[in-house]
Amino acid sequence: MQEYDLVVIGAGPGGTPVAMMSAKFGKRVLLIDKLGKAGGECLFEGCIPSKILENASNRYAMLKNASEFHIDLKSTPQIHWEEVIAEKERILKMRSESAMKQIDALATLDFVKGKATFKDAHTISVNDKDYSFKQAVIATGATASMPPLSGDGVAKAWTNADIFKQTKLPKEIAFIGAGAISCELVQMFAKLGVKCHILERGERILKRIDKNSALIVQKRMQEQGIDVILNVTFKEITGKEGNFTISYEQNGNTKELKVPNVLIATGREANVEGLGLENIDIEYDKHGIKTDKTMQTTQPHIYAIGDCAVGPKFAHWATYTAGIAVHNLFAPTKHEADISKLSWVLFSEPQIASVGLSQAEAVAKGIEVDVIKYDYAIDARAQIDHDTDGMLQFVIQKSDGVIIGIQIVSSDASSLSGEASLIVSQKMKAVDVMGAIHPHPTLNEAFGKLAQNYFFASMMRGRGGR
Repeated sequence: MQEYDLVVIGAGPGGTPVAMMSAKFGKRVLLIDKLGKAGGECLFEGCIPSKILENASNRYAMLKNASEFHIDLKSTPQIHWEEVIAEKERILKMRSESAMKQIDALATLDFVKGKATFKDAHTISVNDKDYSFKQAVIATGATASMPPLSGDGVAKAWTNADIFKQTKLPKEIAFIGAGAISCELVQMFAKLGVKCHILERGERILKRIDKNSALIVQKRMQEQGIDVILNVTFKEITGKEGNFTISYEQNGNTKELKVPNVLIATGREANVEGLGLENIDIEYDKHGIKTDKTMQTTQPHIYAIGDCAVGPKFAHWATYTAGIAVHNLFAPTKHEADISKLSWVLFSEPQIASVGLSQAEAVAKGIEVDVIKYDYAIDARAQIDHDTDGMLQFVIQKSDGVIIGIQIVSSDASSLSGEASLIVSQKMKAVDVMGAIHPHPTLNEAFGKLAQNYFFASMMRGRGGR
């Protein structure tokens, strides 16, 4: 039986860096992936393919709306969807092959394709072959969770994995659920001229996101002609591709929606089935594997990171926790993952970026906060860009004036999120942000202006100019 210092299960944005960093430390490492390719769902079925398609749709929409900037293109823009899909495949292949070359270059790192199962706390089986290990990291990710909906059409509906494989641009799609995945995709397809519906149980879209931010995106959806259907009680989904019927109740009325395509995006579930966790007494539930802040499971020599662990489901969180896990595997001291610094971007229109805590999250933790907002409607750069629907928001801890959360709504929120991450991670106050000189005219100016507004307002209130 081959013996390894470390076994890593999953070659995505969490598992791959763990395996490579450990091998560079001279450890004998076995990396296992069911696809036999590096990249994980983020690369093949998630954030990368969605952004390739989003990029194409945004540029197409810019051409269609060129007249807003007094540009006459004299012809109707066309998009060649099959070529967009081909470009997606080329980029995914290039990125995966590049990662595999880096893996192959490490002499102490072995890569195996297959499904891994723990036989005991120090033995793992892959393709009916057993390997022994001293330590392990589980980084198996997550997949789309199918809700308990009735009807024979549920199993035939698309998930995010299916939509990126369509070589022909659909004419009409109904999206079930108004979370992050649905909201990104529905606007992307609407900009391409696809007739889109989005159905949500709640009273608004993006129920887990700051309400002020979510309602700006919801308003834009309706302006784009997207059929936003809220307060829905689903009855059943019947039919098959080309002829689905969605039956639901809304405000006491029974309704039907007939569409050729349905995409279900109502959540994610950890990939833990078949790992044999029950054989090694590792605790887990439907949300994932339970870990402490060091990413250690209930087995001290086994760690879990990324989407398969209870906690945030982001590729960058997986990579961040990979670094935490590697340190804790081999260093004499322990590091803890700090979720208070977490940032994320929703690539909707406009984009939403968030760092740290929202107002609702702070209140839920019992933290007294001031919330101040800068409206991009008054901003020079936003006016020039015809992008005045957005805002910048600081969530400031009253006790010490530290900015513990920032939310940004703008078509360029992803670019602005870097400064927001630094502000929150470095526990800055308004006076610290004021110390930076922001160039004019840029959207970044809003950080300085908002900090200045709060600083002088707090001075007037006699709070020491925090």
